[in-house]
Amino acid sequence: MKPRILLIGKSGSIVQWLEDARDGFEDAGALSGIFSLNGNTALAAMRIRLTRLRGPAVLEQHLVRQLDSALATGRPDLIVFVQAFWAPAALFDVIKSHNIPAAGWVGDKFGPQARDQACRLDRVYYTDSGFFTEAAAFGFPENGNYLPHAANTRRYFPGATPRSSRIAFVAVPTQHRLALLRKLETPIVVYGRRWNALGRTPHEVHNHWLARKRVPRLYQESLAILNVCNELNVFEGLNQRSFEPAACGTVVIHDDLADLGRCFEPGKEVLVFRDGQELQDICERVRRDPALAHRVGAAALARVRAEHTCAHRARTILRDFGLDI
Repeated sequence: MKPRILLIGKSGSIVQWLEDARDGFEDAGALSGIFSLNGNTALAAMRIRLTRLRGPAVLEQHLVRQLDSALATGRPDLIVFVQAFWAPAALFDVIKSHNIPAAGWVGDKFGPQARDQACRLDRVYYTDSGFFTEAAAFGFPENGNYLPHAANTRRYFPGATPRSSRIAFVAVPTQHRLALLRKLETPIVVYGRRWNALGRTPHEVHNHWLARKRVPRLYQESLAILNVCNELNVFEGLNQRSFEPAACGTVVIHDDLADLGRCFEPGKEVLVFRDGQELQDICERVRRDPALAHRVGAAALARVRAEHTCAHRARTILRDFGLDI
């Protein structure tokens, strides 16, 4: 029989990590469902918004009742929290009362208050190797595992249309990202809210979110995709943008992070810069030599298909819990 997996997290986020994880478990052969902390349906989301107005304790009890009912009805073999440390601790107790194993996947920086959640999980999967040092410093249990982000190949795959000469960047602005792009002379196309903070630059700024359904096509039709870490959320970890353009056969121009070498071969499968001058040099190089971009993008695509799909991550979790298919 196929294992039954229930994923818990916030649905409809910009990166859609929860939905991608669900697709990954289904692609790995499991039966997967979602318990959304912000509502699985429009009606459920409205009820949660109204309940939130009555305070966090009332909202927590509402979620506890809903989860208790879902577990009694569906009886999953495993619970996986996506962005585990965002979930109320009371939900972990509900799961323990049903004697169901639970894992958590963590992708953002956290503080010592997350120890409560970590102690209630059987395994914690971290997308960032730097999180292990933090977990040890905060006295977390030794139940951590490295599990990076991945690409949902249902949505990210090579396109059939010709590529432009565009180098694109889809992200939220941070001080580090703003400072880097202000030094970059090669024009790139930037998407995201509040990028008007760049001021006068040679870049083409679209000061709004790019609809998630339009992102794959942007990757498919671009010469290259820029990726710069969000210093507010990570230490050395990769994000979805490290894998999704590669799944489209598009070269990623990536800042130098310790975890990058764990997932890709620099120079062959990804182009890596350590400072603004190296970024400038790489951008000019791929513009002059699009064959280089195509060659690195093709190697990255092969690596993603071999090791970095959402189904690969799901199979790792299933194997760790003895639920191999």
